[in-house]
Amino acid sequence: MMKKAVRFAGLSLILSAALGFTAPAEGVYTPGTYTATASGMGELSVSVTVDDSSIVDIAIDGANETPEIGGAALETLAEQVKESQGAEIEGVSGASITSDAVRVAVEKALAEASGSSSSEKAAVADGTYQAKAPSFGVMKEMELAVTFENNEITGIETICAGSATQADEDEYSPQYATVEEYLYPRIIEAQSLAVDSISGATVSSNAAKSIISKIIDENGGKASEWYADIPKSEEVVELDGYDVIVVGLGTSGVASYLSAALEGATVFGMETAAKIGGNGTNTAGPLGVNPARQVELNGGELFVDPDELFEAWMEYTDNDAKEEIVKLFIEESGETFGWLEENWDFHFLDNMFAFYDVHGWPLWTMYTDTTGTSKDLAYLNSMEKAKGLNEKNDYMTELTATSLLKDEDGAVIGVEAVYYDGTTYRIYGDSVIIAAGGYIGNAEMTQKYTGAVWHTKGMTQCDGFGISESLALGGALYNEDVAVEDHIAQLDTIIRSDDYSNDDKSLLTSLVLDLNYQLIDSEGKAFDGNYNGLGIAFNAWEAGANYYVLINEEEYNSIKENGLISFNMPMFFGQGGSYEDGTPVENLDAIMEMGMKYGDVFIADSLEDLGSQIGVDIQLEDVHGQTEGKIYCIKGAAYVYSTCGGMDVDTQIHLLKEDGTPVENVFVVGNDSLGTLNESNKAYVTYGGCAQGWALTSGRLAGANAAAAFGG
Repeated sequence: MMKKAVRFAGLSLILSAALGFTAPAEGVYTPGTYTATASGMGELSVSVTVDDSSIVDIAIDGANETPEIGGAALETLAEQVKESQGAEIEGVSGASITSDAVRVAVEKALAEASGSSSSEKAAVADGTYQAKAPSFGVMKEMELAVTFENNEITGIETICAGSATQADEDEYSPQYATVEEYLYPRIIEAQSLAVDSISGATVSSNAAKSIISKIIDENGGKASEWYADIPKSEEVVELDGYDVIVVGLGTSGVASYLSAALEGATVFGMETAAKIGGNGTNTAGPLGVNPARQVELNGGELFVDPDELFEAWMEYTDNDAKEEIVKLFIEESGETFGWLEENWDFHFLDNMFAFYDVHGWPLWTMYTDTTGTSKDLAYLNSMEKAKGLNEKNDYMTELTATSLLKDEDGAVIGVEAVYYDGTTYRIYGDSVIIAAGGYIGNAEMTQKYTGAVWHTKGMTQCDGFGISESLALGGALYNEDVAVEDHIAQLDTIIRSDDYSNDDKSLLTSLVLDLNYQLIDSEGKAFDGNYNGLGIAFNAWEAGANYYVLINEEEYNSIKENGLISFNMPMFFGQGGSYEDGTPVENLDAIMEMGMKYGDVFIADSLEDLGSQIGVDIQLEDVHGQTEGKIYCIKGAAYVYSTCGGMDVDTQIHLLKEDGTPVENVFVVGNDSLGTLNESNKAYVTYGGCAQGWALTSGRLAGANAAAAFGG
């Protein structure tokens, strides 16, 4: 995510005394700059410069902090360190994990500066202790029980994973399961919190470290002493002789792997996250045009005329989509359903459904494994079957591609990647399928191509590797600025703390989704958040990184006295609260105070005052007719799965160069080439499941084409 660095300099002893703080005695520190790291939302680094008795300079670098939450908190946290002259800081609401990380890192740096750091750790009393912290879930905080014996962590047990939705209340997500399977044993083995967070589950990983730190500090120890460096491997492993190498094992990468293996190719796959499936396992289902089994169950009647669909598709995209790719997708997407069911552990529903499109065409459905359990199981079982088709076939998770390997003529001959433990892998093969999932995890790219850095529901290991490496090969972009995949609107900072009731949190969320009030976009212009009569979830992106709901004083008092006009719940990230229609919201002031604490609510005396508070030039004359009186503003944001624009490809799914010629042994699938089906700077087509359908279909086609050309 966005790299954020904050620096404050020149704090003198005189200023400390004037502010009422007691500075350390002279000679406490050895002058110099000391740097320490800790885990916030990603690795966070603090550099503290001291003279012999005080902090004179501090820089906090949060390379992976969410810009709008943890990143925005860094400035405040740096001020707090400056004022307290140490790690005893208040922290920032809504950024507790980042706050804890700054405390730990500052304490480590000052311990080194004072010469008090050593391998000896203050003893944590034997026992099992419970603590919790906000995590990815919005229903409850994560809660762990951690056992210490002889000043060592001997057990970490989940009390509550922190459910993401009501449906997850009593079950772990597959992402959280990777934290239990990998992170906790690694912490116990290393006796250190400096172990890397689990890719694909970084929020849960860092929440867990925050909880363990809290337990250590509350029971006799010092969390800063539990960050012993963990040596990284310097080993280099070379693997060669593969027909096909697949970079990324989300939906498109899995389909590519299955297809190439089925055609007889030897295949190696790699995935940065600790589980396969990527964002595809977090979404509902794909687009498929007239899949044969479903058509048969429909009495043999087609769900849509392919020619009508093609014409409508090109009209929606203003002929900006690539005609031959649209035709290919329409022809092949239904075939993909049958291929997955006949050869792999996939089962699609018998019925097809219409999505939020004016035509009402049934082009979308959901799927699981053949037992009806989950998509994750479908992917895992199918990958294991494909792996077993050839003894050379293999795949690895927690293996991150860093570059394409090339020969002296510049031709691609493989992939270099790094395993979580530092081991470098060089995998050589005849062809490479890039299935890296887009660039939603790369703030520089999202700012460049989509105009903002976005809140995410999706997995942010998708960092633009496929785009950058394709460009380095001379590849051509195609509608790289298609709008982000947006299905959720919520508060800018979702309030995850158990200090507040789900009813109160849900009521504030309801207001940020309420289209009965005045909305403005990130530029201060009036904004219509109504998407086809279905609310704001699918077009919040049009407002930019944020949108704002403005409630005038009369409307506000009506809520207190008469209740909500409507109670709105998001499709995802709902917090389980309830509200009875027509019930006065007597504690509305307290709810607004809660929102103000997290930076979600602003109360202003005028539009000018409000604009100053939110940093926007508001281009309104009034708020629903009100020109005087207080204005209550709630800050919302789109939460997106992925980016949808990328590279140009031909009907074989080869990467195309700027001159239109293909890179014969490089294929680009899924969201990395989804721009070919869509329009620049516009939401992707509305038939339902376009991204998921293209991921499955492009992967199937690319895998077969790569196998036919270079293996099989």
